[in-house]
Amino acid sequence: MGRKISVDSATMMNKGLELIEACLLFNMQPEQIQVVIHPQSIIHSMVDYVDGSVLAQMGNPDMRIPIAHAMAWPDRLILELLL
Repeated sequence: MGRKISVDSATMMNKGLELIEACLLFNMQPEQIQVVIHPQSIIHSMVDYVDGSVLAQMGNPDMRIPIAHAMAWPDRLILELLL
């Protein structure tokens, strides 16, 4: 990570920005969103449903994966990444 990213991660500034982003993208109030930090950065998002079930999006903590997904949309690339 670069210096600025490391500082933002250490101060949790990035989580504040992600909260703002989620509120704007999904038209939600901050009170409707719970920020959870996964220590190994494997869980990227979770949605709690009214019936108590949870849908989680999980993956390796490697930004090459979402970048490749965005660049190849709507297809998915086969990535040769170490697990």
